[in-house]
Formats: sequence, C-alpha cells, structure tokens
Amino acid sequence: MDEAKEECVGCGAVVPRIQGPVHRYMTSAPGCWAMYGELAAHFFSDAGWGEEERQNCADTFAVQHPGTPMPQAIQSVGGHLVGLYARLELGLTVDRAREIMLRGINDKGFFHWLTPPSFRNTHTVGFMLADQNDPARSREWAASAWQAWAPQHKQVRTWYETLAADH
Repeated sequence: MDEAKEECVGCGAVVPRIQGPVHRYMTSAPGCWAMYGELAAHFFSDAGWGEEERQNCADTFAVQHPGTPMPQAIQSVGGHLVGLYARLELGLTVDRAREIMLRGINDKGFFHWLTPPSFRNTHTVGFMLADQNDPARSREWAASAWQAWAPQHKQVRTWYETLAADH
C-alpha cells in the first residue's frame, strides 16, 4: 500500500494517511472521517440532495464505523441499523424511520452490541465522493452496508418491531 494511504479501521477503505480528528466513538482513520466531512459539506450545500440522501449517508457511515462496545457506539449503530431497515426494507419515509430510530437511541440500554461484519467488497464513503453530483448513489451505498450486516438482520427487525409497536 502507498505510504500516503492507509486502511480505515472502521470500513476498510483505503484512504489518505493524514493527521487529524476522528469521531469520538465511531472508529475510523482520520482520512476517512475527513472524506465524510467533505461529503457532508457537499450534501448540505447542494439543493439537489434531499433528506433521504442525507440520512442514507449518515446512517451508512455510522454503521460502517461501529466503534467498540461502549454505550454511545451501541446506541448509534443500533439506531442507524433500524433506520436503514425501516427505509430500505419497509419503504418508510425519512421522518417516520427517524422517529422510530430515535426511540431506540433515546432509550438508553435498549440496543446491545452486535458483532460488526467485514465491510470488504462494500461501497464506502469514497464511492459517494467519486460522484458527488449523484445523490441517488446514497441508496446504493446504504444498501451495500445494510447487506454486509445480513447476519444481524433478524435482530434489527426485532428491535424495529418493538420500537414501532410502542406507539
């Protein structure tokens, strides 16, 4: 591997080797976090990006950088997986999926740690940056990450059903 590159400890993408900040509980290489920051700046400044595309990116980056078994990371990954399930599998709106996702996140201790999958052969943030002018790619990125979590789909469905039944 090029000395100017490194493998992200979260998603496995080959990213620029830089010194810089990372998220406080999502485990990533600084270069990967910087790439997500670049993407976020683009999608918040471009009127072509809607709420679904933005939420796809947020959920997908989070589940591809699950961190370690600590409460914030557990709540984050569980919630973002529920959001992906609700939108990708059930076709819920962003608002409805977010409402259900936040019920779980706000109920501290609702989720438990899921062993993260390998993200090899999945799309990563670089996939989105390769064509920032096509927000529809966010659904493909989200579907790729969701599929990587296939061994945990039954648990995510159970969480969703419990959270959706609460109201």
